[in-house]
Amino acid sequence: MPGEVLLSGIGSEAVSEEFVQRALDVADLNALRVALYQATGDESLANMRLRRMDAGGGSLILIKVVEEDEPQLKRVALEYLLSSPREVEARPNDDEIRHLMETLTGDTLSDDDFAYRRDIVAFDEFPRAAWWTGAMPRIPDGFRVVIVGAGFNGVAVAVQFERLGIPYVIFERRSDLGGTWDINSYPGVRVDTTNFIYQFSFEKNYPWAEYYSPAKDVQEYLRHVAKKHGVYEHIQFDHDVVQGDFDAQAGVWRLEVAGPGGRAAVEANVVVAASGLFSTPKKLELLDNFRGQIVHSAEWTGTEEVDGRTVAVIGNGSTGVQLLSSVASRASRVHVFQRTPQWIAPRERYGRPIEPETRWLLDTMPFYANWYVYSMLEMALATQLVQEFDPEWQSTGGIVSERNDQFRASLVKYIESKVGDRPDLIEKLVPAYAPMARRLVLDAGWYESLLHDHVELVTDAIAEVRERSIVTTDGKDRPIDLIIAATGFDLSKYAFPAVYRGAAGRTLEETWERIGGGPRAYLGTAVPDFPNFFMLYGPNSQPRSGSIISWFEIWAHYVAQAVITLIEGGFQSMAVRDEPFADYNARLDAESQKMVWMDEATAARNYRINQFGRQQIGSPFRVVDYFRLMNNFNSGDYDFR
Repeated sequence: MPGEVLLSGIGSEAVSEEFVQRALDVADLNALRVALYQATGDESLANMRLRRMDAGGGSLILIKVVEEDEPQLKRVALEYLLSSPREVEARPNDDEIRHLMETLTGDTLSDDDFAYRRDIVAFDEFPRAAWWTGAMPRIPDGFRVVIVGAGFNGVAVAVQFERLGIPYVIFERRSDLGGTWDINSYPGVRVDTTNFIYQFSFEKNYPWAEYYSPAKDVQEYLRHVAKKHGVYEHIQFDHDVVQGDFDAQAGVWRLEVAGPGGRAAVEANVVVAASGLFSTPKKLELLDNFRGQIVHSAEWTGTEEVDGRTVAVIGNGSTGVQLLSSVASRASRVHVFQRTPQWIAPRERYGRPIEPETRWLLDTMPFYANWYVYSMLEMALATQLVQEFDPEWQSTGGIVSERNDQFRASLVKYIESKVGDRPDLIEKLVPAYAPMARRLVLDAGWYESLLHDHVELVTDAIAEVRERSIVTTDGKDRPIDLIIAATGFDLSKYAFPAVYRGAAGRTLEETWERIGGGPRAYLGTAVPDFPNFFMLYGPNSQPRSGSIISWFEIWAHYVAQAVITLIEGGFQSMAVRDEPFADYNARLDAESQKMVWMDEATAARNYRINQFGRQQIGSPFRVVDYFRLMNNFNSGDYDFR
């Protein structure tokens, strides 16, 4: 056909000029501009004008090429993409990367800003790789790291040890890898972060089918990574670490592991608990009297009797919102029990397949995939501004900050756009607390489901659960066949269900009780008196912005650096010292008070806040500062023996 040329892409199929133009129409043009500039050196691309736009109600900042320059950009891109493939420099140096980053945003980066961002654009084959300080030393005979859990965190740290040549084994209590992506199979379960930032920097541009993939696709990605990088064969499935005791004299952990053949004693020089934050379902005792069918969303089997039944969905967090649409399409009656309203936001392309044109452009245009991902993460950094109280703004009558209040207004407007024909719902659905005080939930058709005649939103508290019904505080008794408990997870259960005892014979829980204030860790990973023991996704480790998968890599890099220091120094054990542990947590608690998650209107019902009134889930530090703390392992923070 006229205009058809052979271009390299998936299968090097022939595509038309019109196809390429469609790809440009859906492209991130600013990311494409920088990729073209990197490939061609055309300074006219670098000099194109930019405009900043608030998006997501002020929670995001988009940086786009001005409309007047878009036609020229598309012409240059079309000409390049229709030309013969060109050889380009595979890996720019750091000065070039920094210049390209500044070209994308128009901002000058500080050294700390660049250090955090450098690996996000991921030009290295293996960004965030830990390595020996010199030649690889001799690994002591019998030295072994035990990793507990084969989810994303467990695989991330295992890849580090695999590359370093450090012996390790992964014990996974389930029959497959994936962690939360193996546990959860309820209807509608999928990532609520686009896959382009829900992937490892060393396994990038994976051929995802959708922008927000279902759980099984995410699990298959992790399986692909584990097998490609030599980790899969180190996983022992159906093996549950029951307990671990540190032998101070020998400098090793003595573990009890339950497997198909019974319980066995296992010795480990280092234990990395990657059992995850979202692994222990939260159960409600008030449901114990129910004699109908009951299932926690994390225990969904697919055999639940939904069709034609009367169903109660308890909970309206991410899980409850994701599954409602499917349940409502099958049940004869659905009662949605909402204890606390959630801020529920729209997300573009949620549930949509990735267009062939977008996939082709990612595979064809040099560097575009790198800058496409980087652009997404860069714009999301503005989320941090929404999370912080602004006393000056509050002094003028504002609620939280200008951005947070703007975000609130946009979310209220979204709710009204969805249920405006039902004014009785508006008051029930708009939260009294500030956006970002709790985890933001993405709309998966939840509001539309509430509008169905057979779906009822119940905001009166549950007073009693009887054998076949639920009674609310207004005295209404609703017959129920099936209860779906979308009640989340017990987020105080770090390293659970194993019981670990440190050098003094105390468990983690006893240690935290002695310290006071609930679970704490140094940098979210280490606890005093627990030598050679590290947690991934430990207390206060969840970052305020960015790709959570990139933070799994950062945590894994830190742990690998620690083990390198242990081996290279010829030490038996290492444990974080009391002073840096206490100082870090004091600073963390002080910074937490500046965050919107301490909003009084939600503190009593906020999973971030524990029973001591302390925020124990997220890191309150801005991501650049958090990264600086974790990027370079400081041996002075630890006692080595």
